[in-house]
Amino acid sequence: MKKLIINSIFLSAAFACLVGFSSCHDDIYGAINNEIELNSSGLQGDMHSIVHYKNYILTCNGDIFYKTNEPSTTKGEYNGQWEKTTSPTSEKGDNGIPATTYFLASDSEYLYALTYIWVENDDGENEPKTATIYATNSDPASGLAWTKVENISGGNYSFENAKVIFDNKYFYVDDNNSVSIANREAYARIRATSADSYKLYKLRGSAAPAEVSNPTFVGESDSTNAISACYFNSNTYFSRYYGMTSNTNCLYYTKTYTRSNNVSTNSSLYYITASDATEQSVDLDAGGLLSIAAAKDYILLGTSSGLSRVKINETTGIPDGDPSSMRSNGNSVISEYVFMVFVLNPNKKEGSYSTEEGTDEYAASTIYGSIRSSSDSWDDTGLYAWYPAKDNWNRDGD
Repeated sequence: MKKLIINSIFLSAAFACLVGFSSCHDDIYGAINNEIELNSSGLQGDMHSIVHYKNYILTCNGDIFYKTNEPSTTKGEYNGQWEKTTSPTSEKGDNGIPATTYFLASDSEYLYALTYIWVENDDGENEPKTATIYATNSDPASGLAWTKVENISGGNYSFENAKVIFDNKYFYVDDNNSVSIANREAYARIRATSADSYKLYKLRGSAAPAEVSNPTFVGESDSTNAISACYFNSNTYFSRYYGMTSNTNCLYYTKTYTRSNNVSTNSSLYYITASDATEQSVDLDAGGLLSIAAAKDYILLGTSSGLSRVKINETTGIPDGDPSSMRSNGNSVISEYVFMVFVLNPNKKEGSYSTEEGTDEYAASTIYGSIRSSSDSWDDTGLYAWYPAKDNWNRDGD
């Protein structure tokens, strides 16, 4: 087996593209987790984001999958609703390795993909050659028609130059479940040549991205290493860390997981309020906080040891500082790193209640570092979901 140089942000994503992405798990021999039988099929591999686009949500694990954004409580359907859609390119790299999409982002009109081509270097190692940004405004159910995004002036799409794409997560849903992403914008971190510093650019469909001047940051101000954004209080804020989320009252963020596989054990949740931009924090004592998503009453936490959550005041948005046990099997279903958590409707509660409908939730687990030191296998990685009518976490698949 050929050696692999890890030049991407995610170790497991690079590994998975060598062993081959699959939309379904192998049979897991009736595994029981907290007396709940896990589904034997699910989206496998590394996925770190779900994005809203038109009337859909999409995720990727090398391939791209979509489903409608209609909540399970009205649709009455649960696991098995993801459908595979068109990848940006059918090009293959050396040794027949297919092009793989690692990042998705969206704005109010377009969906974007950052897609890698792999080659064998002189030492017989597989490494990424290009990382190309593509755009589409077509419908996933009809097959996505992708167009290569024009290069910035002086730029190219070598792996080292187009590093990451992301969006500002703007999302609004009214009481009738009508969704708006009118203020949603997408961005890329790119450098013009290998000698230049990275800069932050706004994506504009297939046109050349436009450099963002004077972006507003939380935490450290660092345009060179911007990798995430969040819309809050009529502004877009950027960060050099992945974990960001918001509601009407607060913008929440972490300082744990950044580029180049840099993961710390920082358990502090940081926030600013709509009335006071002074940074505040609370130590949750929940391990490294890798990803966060705000619901009406809780912030869902993806950590270095699985899932957790923290209660927030529904009037002020302020976290109470004590991580809470997940409902049902939420604390035991995932024991590895959770780089992505997502709530479908942040206006609804995190949980199932007799008097109020909860929101669909998703989490993606992956193995960080050596598989030999992990308590999980590759069959345990991939996408999990929680649906109010089911009231348990389980694998989520196609």
